[in-house]
Amino acid sequence: MEKNIVSVPGKVIIAGEHAVVYGYPAIVAAIDKRMRIEVGWLSEDKVVIEDKYKDTRLARKIARWCLEELGVKKGVKIKIKSEIPVGCGLGSSAALATGIVWGMMKDNSEGIRNKIVKRAEDFMHGKSSGVDQAIVREGGVLRFQKDRGFEVFKVPNTTEVRNPWTFILVDSGKPVETTGEMVKMVAKGSYEEEFKRMANIVENFKPELIRENQRLLEKIGVVGERARKMVRKIEKVGGVAKICGGGGVKEGSGALLVYGFEIDKVKELVNERDWRSYQVKLGAEGVRNES
Repeated sequence: MEKNIVSVPGKVIIAGEHAVVYGYPAIVAAIDKRMRIEVGWLSEDKVVIEDKYKDTRLARKIARWCLEELGVKKGVKIKIKSEIPVGCGLGSSAALATGIVWGMMKDNSEGIRNKIVKRAEDFMHGKSSGVDQAIVREGGVLRFQKDRGFEVFKVPNTTEVRNPWTFILVDSGKPVETTGEMVKMVAKGSYEEEFKRMANIVENFKPELIRENQRLLEKIGVVGERARKMVRKIEKVGGVAKICGGGGVKEGSGALLVYGFEIDKVKELVNERDWRSYQVKLGAEGVRNES
């Protein structure tokens, strides 16, 4: 059985989430947590998913869309192994879609492949901005703006911090709401001023501005009480933190992106509170062939 193997990174939005849906810029980075997709072709017309990923429904849909585009009379067996937590704002659905499409359609144009990944993201999240699929495909750190594309984001020179790209992810709890539901909730409000301020953070980014970005996210109503309390505790010991995905209000708000000006104190707090956490490197390689 012919096989093709690809791996895809997860992502974090460093600044500008939610605002990016409305055409404002965001800074986004690929992280060194990856999803591995193995594609094997079958002689009969069926889709078999072998995985430890929760949403086999989405994987089946994407595989069927690929088969339709390819116009072939055969099936596919897909194995999924992921290091990317699901439902925490770390781009697991974009990684899944990109991995399956790149694995099944390696000889097709990138334009056709991007179209199917966008279809999957819209299916999951409503009308997606395209930021997640861009970063997991390209890798690195990007400045992204809807309908204007992306450019490589250069790390600013700063003497105010030791290493602006050493971050910790802290789990505030898996959101009950989907990203799509959170986007729809924000759409009911009027937050143009907050979005403009987020855009200003993007254009003048320094790690200390993460605090202001978090306050703006709280103001538009996408941060739950548990995550807010965790952020305040982190700030008290010399860190800054913000949600890095769609958020959530009923229970958890997903992963918190944490930078520690006093990194040892932040780590001590995380250990004392027994919060689930892991250090991540930003700027990881995008989708790649592992065959």
